[in-house]
Amino acid sequence: MLEQKVADAVEFFRGEPGFHRLFLLMKKKYQSLGRIGGTVKLDGFSFEEKEALGAFFGKDFHQESTPSVSLKMFAEQLEKTRFAGIPLVTLLENYFGEDITTNQEKRETDRKKKEEFFQNLIHQYPEQARLLSFIAESAPQNRFIHIAYSQDREHLETVLKNVCTALQYLPKKGDYERLSIFSQKVLKDPHAFDLHTFQGKVFLHVLQFYSDQDYDLSSVEEVNELLQSFGILREDILNFVTCAGILTETEQGIHSVFASAVKTNTVLNVPLREILKLKRAYPAKGQTVFVVENSGVFSALLDLFPDAFPPLICTNGQFKLASLMLIDLIIQEGCQIYYSGDFDPEGLKMAQRLKERNQEHIHLWHFQLEDYLASSPEVLLSDDRVAKLETVTIEELQPIKEKMREIKKAGYQEEILKKLYEDICRHMWD
Repeated sequence: MLEQKVADAVEFFRGEPGFHRLFLLMKKKYQSLGRIGGTVKLDGFSFEEKEALGAFFGKDFHQESTPSVSLKMFAEQLEKTRFAGIPLVTLLENYFGEDITTNQEKRETDRKKKEEFFQNLIHQYPEQARLLSFIAESAPQNRFIHIAYSQDREHLETVLKNVCTALQYLPKKGDYERLSIFSQKVLKDPHAFDLHTFQGKVFLHVLQFYSDQDYDLSSVEEVNELLQSFGILREDILNFVTCAGILTETEQGIHSVFASAVKTNTVLNVPLREILKLKRAYPAKGQTVFVVENSGVFSALLDLFPDAFPPLICTNGQFKLASLMLIDLIIQEGCQIYYSGDFDPEGLKMAQRLKERNQEHIHLWHFQLEDYLASSPEVLLSDDRVAKLETVTIEELQPIKEKMREIKKAGYQEEILKKLYEDICRHMWD
């Protein structure tokens, strides 16, 4: 009997103007609150719709400045009609022909489905249980993965399975493999883990999880370092370091190319491929190596030493992995590194990064306030670039940072070339 009454009610309300729009609003309100309550406004309802609703409620909605209907009011009015005994939720569900779940119920259902999704993966890859449990957490760093879950759960499942499989193929400690070759071996696709793809980003995210160091994944060079720490090389030919006055050794002994370069005053551009073969690196003379950011400064300094090049390295801008690995080898010999870079936000961040890499053996070279002023800073910095100074935190760079923030101008190491030359001379003569 109730079933027939509900069917009659649905037929009635579908035939009356205004109720469809009202029912949509009441459904939305019920889903939001999780109960019969709240009020819906009749904004935008036509004259005819308000007339039909007014006849049902026995009131004139035209006289109200902000006409509205509460869900309780509708339920009470329904009890005064021939449809008494029909719960409002039952009426709405039959009207729309679907079960109406509240937002809270939907969230709980979604939560359980997501939990089941990750539990199934953990069951398939028990050795990565800790990783998958971490990814399942709604932490900020996992947000892009959870967005992917909501957009295409099946695709995310495939990606996570591929990445979990890839972990089983990582090179053994001390061995290296190029990213494209690694990708081909794991998934028969050399571009499977290209870093601009979603799968490549998840791969990096996973390596970060297993890493002992926190890398900035927005930095190309730190990404390269992260990959290298797991034996993966992104680029080992175009990733190079420029040097002079440096001797190196492999497992076979002194490297003849470096030795010949020192003997003939020759500059070397050494790709990462060759750096990886080295076991030792040290200055041809003394215990100090000078490092500069710009190739022009590097070459100009060498011009001033025509008879014997000093131990000098050029990073060619942002640190490449080849530069960092060569510097690390030199530090392992107990040598001191003196680094000079540009006086701009990016240059200060580079100096900070290198200093933090090794506090004991790396010295910031002419990074005092007087050096910044001596560089005759004239190039105006945009507000966006000045904002980057916020990440410069080491005490040694604060005077330059504050002055740069004040005048918003950049200076460059070409202007202090004479100072750099004089320092190198002092070390060579000592």
